[in-house]
Amino acid sequence: MSELTADKAAIISAQKKARVKWGFIWALLTAVMWGIGYVPLQAIWGIEPLSVLYNFENPDSGYLVGSYLDAFVQAMMFGLILTAVWAGATGKLREYKRVITNRKILKWLFFGALCGGPMAIFGSALATGYIGATFAASVSLLSCVVGALVARVFNHEKFSIKAIIGIVVIVVGGVIILNPTDMIDNILHPASDGNVLLGYLGAFMSVIGWGIEGNLSIRALNITDADASLPVRFFIEFVFWCIIMLPLLLVIVGPDKFFDCMAQTFSSVPFLFWMAVCALSLGFCYAAQYKAFPLIGVGRTLCLCNMYVPVSMIALFIFLGQPLNILLVVGSVIAIAGTFVMYWERGNEVSGGEVDG
Repeated sequence: MSELTADKAAIISAQKKARVKWGFIWALLTAVMWGIGYVPLQAIWGIEPLSVLYNFENPDSGYLVGSYLDAFVQAMMFGLILTAVWAGATGKLREYKRVITNRKILKWLFFGALCGGPMAIFGSALATGYIGATFAASVSLLSCVVGALVARVFNHEKFSIKAIIGIVVIVVGGVIILNPTDMIDNILHPASDGNVLLGYLGAFMSVIGWGIEGNLSIRALNITDADASLPVRFFIEFVFWCIIMLPLLLVIVGPDKFFDCMAQTFSSVPFLFWMAVCALSLGFCYAAQYKAFPLIGVGRTLCLCNMYVPVSMIALFIFLGQPLNILLVVGSVIAIAGTFVMYWERGNEVSGGEVDG
């Protein structure tokens, strides 16, 4: 009897190790694809129609339209093309139908899409347009701290002393990357070509939005499949852009300017090419992240995903020639150190656990 119990315990232990192993693999793939994704996100601001948005009488409205089109086309490609292909390739189209007709699952994907789309992706697009992709990529790493803190309350995740130390170290790295002195100076003395405050606001929108989204998504992922729920999540986001954000932009900038820019966008082959590259990188990033959430938890997944920061800096330097900032490098190294503090945690697992609807 004891031998059977020991064998069962060994099997459970092996399964748990396999879950953790694949959770780390998916999270690290997320970091790589997320970092590379900032290259096309920055590149699209150098081609038409986004490159001529300065011609608007109000440059702020031009950037708002550009940021909207950036996020809108991402959601369209993610939800209607890329993730649908992903669901088909993984044989989860039947599960997709079950997810989109199940209110218990749909409510969590609904609020997750709201935080991850109009809040986080739009915020990141604003930060990229107003300030730059390097800053947008760097500041978003703080989303793991928001996710971990929210998970502590919302998903009842347990954190040991080492996990807490890891979070603190990541915050220190984030502060160095942000460089509060320069940030305050930029806000008080903005450049003449736009309101940089909207860029910082967008950056923190992305931090909060992505941190919260993970905790909402885990509710759905505990009762359904990641490959099927992800297309539904992006379809919901696409609907948000159409029925909520679009009317707001029409009021802010006027229908003539908006639809003229949209017509240029969908007739620009270079723009659509870079957005397709973005969809391939960030779309797979989301797919990998959704697979990691239920395996190793929201907090640990987001912490490992912090490694997208050095990936993005290296990719932006190689492909777009953006210089490496010493503070960004130092801050990233410190943040990665905090990530590995959490990685080598041997006490309580930082996992999502079973959460009912």
